[in-house]
Parts: sequence; C-alpha cells; structure tokens
Amino acid sequence: MFETGNTVSASLDRFDERHGKCRIPRPRQEDAIGESMRRFGQLTPMVAAEREDMFAIVDGFKRLHAARKLGLKKLEVRVLPLSEQAAVAAVYSLNRYGQGITDMEEALVVQSLCREHSLSQVEVGEILGRHKSWVSRRLMLIERLSEQVQKDVRVGLVSVSMAREIIRLPRGNQPEIAVCAHRNGLTVRETSRLVTLFEKATDRTRQQSLLDRPRDALDKHRGGPSMALYDPRLSAQANQLRRLLLSVLNGTSRLSREFSNASDFTEAEESVLKPLFQKTRVSASLFCKTFSSF
Repeated sequence: MFETGNTVSASLDRFDERHGKCRIPRPRQEDAIGESMRRFGQLTPMVAAEREDMFAIVDGFKRLHAARKLGLKKLEVRVLPLSEQAAVAAVYSLNRYGQGITDMEEALVVQSLCREHSLSQVEVGEILGRHKSWVSRRLMLIERLSEQVQKDVRVGLVSVSMAREIIRLPRGNQPEIAVCAHRNGLTVRETSRLVTLFEKATDRTRQQSLLDRPRDALDKHRGGPSMALYDPRLSAQANQLRRLLLSVLNGTSRLSREFSNASDFTEAEESVLKPLFQKTRVSASLFCKTFSSF
C-alpha cells in the first residue's frame, strides 16, 4: 500500500514523464478523457513522485496529454514519497485492476525493474505482488521483440495486438514486418496472415516479395489455402506429414501466446501443468534431434 501523500496544484511544465516509457499511447482513450475534462474538469488527481522541483508522473499520463491539448495551465496531483524503483512499480500497481494496463505495459514495467534497476525476477515479483513465473513470462513477452519494435510499441506506432503477431518471427525479421504493416495500413488480422506467409516463405526472394507487395499476397492467399488439407504436389504420405507439421506449428504458436499472457498459477495448477511442460520440453528436444538433418 502507498502512503496517502499530499495533493497540490502544479503547472503543466513541472511534470516529468520519465516513467511514461512503461505506458503505451491509446489515442481513443486519451480523446475520451479530454472530452470528459473539457466538460467536467479534472475529476481525480494525478499521482506522482517529487523529484527536486518536478513531479515524476506514475499515473495520469493521458490526463496530462489531454490537458495540454485543452490548453489548461494547472492540474491537481497527489504526491507520494516513492523511490525510483517504487515509482516504476506504482505504474503497474495503480493500474493493476480493471483495464488500466495491458499485458505489454506490464512487461515494460517488469523490464524496467529487471534491466534498469537490476532487480532479480524474484525481487520484482515481491514488489509487484506476483509470482516469479508471471514475472518471467512478462519479461519474455517484451524481450522476444526486437529493440526497434519495442520502441515502436512504446510510441504507439505498433499496437499491442500487432506486436503479439510480430513476436512470432525471429527478432531480425520483426522490424521489416512492422514497417511493412505500418506503411500499407494493415490490420492486426492482415498482419497475422502476413506473418504466417512470411514464416512459410522458403527463401529471401519470396520474403522480399511479401514485403514489397503484401496486399497482393494477402489477396492471393485469402481464406488460407496454405492450410488446405491437401497439396497436389505431394504424395499421400507427404501430405499426412505436412498436416501434422502444420498442426504442430499452429499449436506451438498458440501455446507460446497463451503462456506469455497467462496470469499467476495457483499451487494446484502448477502441480498439474509443470509435469506437462517438462514432458513437452523433452518431446520438443527429441523432435529437433529427429529432424535436424532435414
């Protein structure tokens, strides 16, 4: 629990947005908050930690941005005595319930505490009131993204939903897919299909063709012919193998996404799931050895 703190009125130029890197812009919500502030004024104070003569915001970034657009001069802010680590944790804790923070933003908070403040995953779990497995999954969620795409997510160029699709690709390929999706105005669903086609591309020439003409490729493959049950180029046995490989590919992609987005597990749930994860790791290792020469 945080101390109550004092509420003061501060001019907009005294607000420090250093912790805004843990939040992802959501223009629609910001516009809605702006309209509410225009009609009713500021209903709740922002929350910040005092830093010399500035206030480092931990909750209220959208209110600040809306106030600037409205031309307001001052905002109410509740000032809490927070260290830098506690301030980062507060970005999560003050928005934990409801729809105040996305899983990707949770991951950004975890990453900041682990990488910038050098805390262990166990220590981060204690600060955030989460199990270390949750911390590990959130860290994996953000760090599977390339640094460039992470930056794009932070500034709102790549949506959280789109990032979840892009994350399926190797880090080296992620920025070019993100640029392609942004340049061509692809939806999340279209980006997902493009990622699937990119994964199946057999050489760089084919991949580049997808990047150069994504909509042509999407139109050609609309409806998912790549997932058809039968490929006329293959024998019956090869078609059966192809179906099984596609099933494994789709299953592992879904498993990875679900695992990354999962909340804390109870002890009972862990006792059931842990042996299955261990068997899956062994099976995956055998699979890789079996097909290593293909």
